[in-house]
Amino acid sequence: MQNANLDFLEFENEVRQTLNKYYFIKHERHYGIAVSGGPDSMLLLNVLSRWASLEDKSLHVFSFDHNLRKESISELLLVEKACKLLKCNFIKLSWNRKPKTALMEQARIARYSYITKKCLELKIKTLFLGHHADDIAETVSMRIINNSYLEGLCPIFELREIFNVKFFRPFLRFSKNQILQLNSIKKIEFINDRSNSNNKYFRTRVRKILNKEEKLKYDLIKASLLFCKIRKFNDKFIKKELKSYFYYKNEGFLEIRKEILEKYPKFLVFNFIKKAIIRLGNKKYFSKLEVLEKVYFHALQNKIITYSIGGCIIILKKKKIYICREYNDLKKDPLLIASYKKIIWDNRFLIKNNTKHSLKILPLGSFLNNSFYKKSFKINKKKIKILPFQVRKTLPVIFTLEGLVNIPHLNICELDLLENNIRLHTIDFFNKKYDNII
Repeated sequence: MQNANLDFLEFENEVRQTLNKYYFIKHERHYGIAVSGGPDSMLLLNVLSRWASLEDKSLHVFSFDHNLRKESISELLLVEKACKLLKCNFIKLSWNRKPKTALMEQARIARYSYITKKCLELKIKTLFLGHHADDIAETVSMRIINNSYLEGLCPIFELREIFNVKFFRPFLRFSKNQILQLNSIKKIEFINDRSNSNNKYFRTRVRKILNKEEKLKYDLIKASLLFCKIRKFNDKFIKKELKSYFYYKNEGFLEIRKEILEKYPKFLVFNFIKKAIIRLGNKKYFSKLEVLEKVYFHALQNKIITYSIGGCIIILKKKKIYICREYNDLKKDPLLIASYKKIIWDNRFLIKNNTKHSLKILPLGSFLNNSFYKKSFKINKKKIKILPFQVRKTLPVIFTLEGLVNIPHLNICELDLLENNIRLHTIDFFNKKYDNII
């Protein structure tokens, strides 16, 4: 974190240096930015709009209306007005649901889900966010109070990939006071969200304490940097040292040798299994640590039992642990692939359509009663049953619009054209470049 007084040109140069240290910045042209109308995101919009103009980049500005406060209309109008002046593409997204519990958490998840979905539609690979150093201190404080594990004390990454969109936070080295000072220097208009001072929210109460204790805030930020280094070392160690104890199968499920429980301490194995569940279950967060404690305890006891957790099924056997996708958590709507296009299905498989025809994909669990599958299963029963039933149900089935079928993993195909012109690649759940494997 920098000194309190900061020249605007110096600040702008530091932000650009942060951007340029990543190689993809040179190659991507379209970027997204989430702007709420507050001081942080409005400063980010102003800085990035100048950067985009100089570098010939296209900036798409997402404003999300939670429809929870009357003031949100004026915030959206402010962002839209700024976008017109700065010549950026303004995109409004709305949420028309008010949950009865965990309102702030549900609103945050909805905001990121909607914006990420829109980014993918527009082929935007990087989304900029306005988080700053004070956000780190607040989040670390909240995690400490809630008895967080190690990874919770490294809460905000500069760069992190979630479902093929990179979340980029170039302001993490700057404090809230610096941001307000820079807004004042450049006369950047913004609106303060009144809910940020509402004491009914946990974060607000923590923020007020930290604003009175500047040294504590600064120490928490420094501590978080240390925790992040430890976490990165921990993640690298898990990837390198544990790799001989697990195997990620082509069918998109994980097989773990139980010797791992004796070889390594609980916290390492616990973290590895948690990360695997988050990735295979397509979840952004993991909140069922007490259930995972039971899984770990029963695995040590050599119990044969099955758990449903975080969009995954965990199967405990005598010598192995299987983690596979849960069929009931899969989307059942058919996904279309246009001719000569490729898509990622369930974040596990990359499927390329090299035919002249449009194709659609469904999970095998919705196809089990089909007569063609039943006949194929009867013929190839021994070979097919090698795969656990829970795994089979989550495999992709590829159809032509006329109904012809291809199930690549089971070598079942009605038409040679499908078999020879469809390419399926399993995405390694543990090898995302910017993901930090949360």
